Amino acid sequence: MRPDRPSKEYSPRKSPRGNQRKKRGGNRFEPEEWRPQTDRVRTLVFQVLLAVETKDAYANLLLPPRLTRAHIAGRDAGFATELTYGTLRSQGFYDWIIDECSTRPVAALEKEVLVILRMGLHQLLNMRVPTHAAVSESVNLTKQEANEGAAGLVNGVLRQAVRLADSGELESRLDALSASRRLAIEYSHPAWIIAAYRAALSEHAKLGAQIPSDDDSLTALLAENNRAPYINLVARPGLVDREELADAVEDMEQDVAYSTLSPWGLIVSGGDPASLEEVRQARAGVEDQGSQLVAALAATYPLEGSDQNWLDLCAGPGGKAALMAALGRQRGAQLVANEISPHRAKLVEDSVQALDNVQVTQKDGTQFPLREGGYDRVLVDAPCTGLGALRRHPESRYRARNETIPDITDLQERLLNRALDVCRPGGLVIYATCSPHPAETTFLVERVLKARGDGQLQELTPVWEQLIDADAWPQGLGCADKYLQLWPHIHASDAMFAAVISKN
Repeated sequence: MRPDRPSKEYSPRKSPRGNQRKKRGGNRFEPEEWRPQTDRVRTLVFQVLLAVETKDAYANLLLPPRLTRAHIAGRDAGFATELTYGTLRSQGFYDWIIDECSTRPVAALEKEVLVILRMGLHQLLNMRVPTHAAVSESVNLTKQEANEGAAGLVNGVLRQAVRLADSGELESRLDALSASRRLAIEYSHPAWIIAAYRAALSEHAKLGAQIPSDDDSLTALLAENNRAPYINLVARPGLVDREELADAVEDMEQDVAYSTLSPWGLIVSGGDPASLEEVRQARAGVEDQGSQLVAALAATYPLEGSDQNWLDLCAGPGGKAALMAALGRQRGAQLVANEISPHRAKLVEDSVQALDNVQVTQKDGTQFPLREGGYDRVLVDAPCTGLGALRRHPESRYRARNETIPDITDLQERLLNRALDVCRPGGLVIYATCSPHPAETTFLVERVLKARGDGQLQELTPVWEQLIDADAWPQGLGCADKYLQLWPHIHASDAMFAAVISKN
């Protein structure tokens, strides 16, 4: 018998299987019952993390294909996934511990040794791997990938970390820090990102959003960024039914529930989405439920007059474009999906391959050519700091820099201006970012509209009733009348922002 799939069973703090997660990561491995294929798995994870550290690679692009090529599956793949992403999510915390336990500062350590120490600490503190196994395997990995001389340092640092943790000394040293410094270390978020989150929560509360904006809410947000997110799938309308997709997921022996934010979305406990035929054929896709909501907003917000010519100005990697096009196809709309990067344009082509109403182009969005009559709908999912997706891309928090904000917002401003230029009078521009930073969201939109004088923000509240079951939409909806702002710790989604602008 099929179990019920009520969306309300899912929350950011409850897993599909009822598994409770720890504050700084989750443990799904009982060492008494199972041990990984140590050398193969840890070596592969080490190689991925070293590439992330030294080559600015992304773990989500490296890990899955390497697991497949190495024929690592099942619990070994689960161990590798948790060790990779868990180490990245708590990297700042582990670096602080290394500095507390080593005579050599983190900055002076060889990258290979530093990566192995982080991996060892994650196994010891957040995966319940037995001390002797975590330490001995880390030492062996050091001898294999670094040098014999560093093995003693790794052994000493890891054992000292265990002693400090077991004695309570580690907690005492954390308590001695200032409140802001402790937050940054304990939750592995740079201080400027924490300040940006605090400002964003406060800003949206001032604008009327029914969300908590106190220190407890900030801490909950940081903690949620350090938990592994569920897999979100979208059943693209007209291509596959959501119930059919849910059946396919259950055939993978994974738990599934309906999304709280998208009538086409599913929340899945685990597994490999690429193994689903519906995903391989692009009739379905992997897409955060917050992103699905933004795409739905862009495609369904009420519009008077012509509604046939749509534009996604910054379409890569293509998830929003595919959902928009699927919804538009049912109404006879054509979508131009533009992406300046050739690599990301190829991802867009892959995402929309099952649709016959999409044209993919590669142009500079800030100079996108005018169309006679203009576009009826224009989505600007602008490049941003990515502060809203740190739970999915944990390495991004260590690469983002506060000093780059002016350059990023300059690009966003030029893209929004061009979107308004190519939109027809009476048409709609939907501005979106995967960041809650006020400089990239409300402040930027208001500055552009004030300077131009030909755009007007639209009320969002009436639209939710068309898209979302009222019982599934939380009271703290994170929407300030004319601004949508989602939050991981409130909506179990990425921190997507969106505003709908009508061109006068």
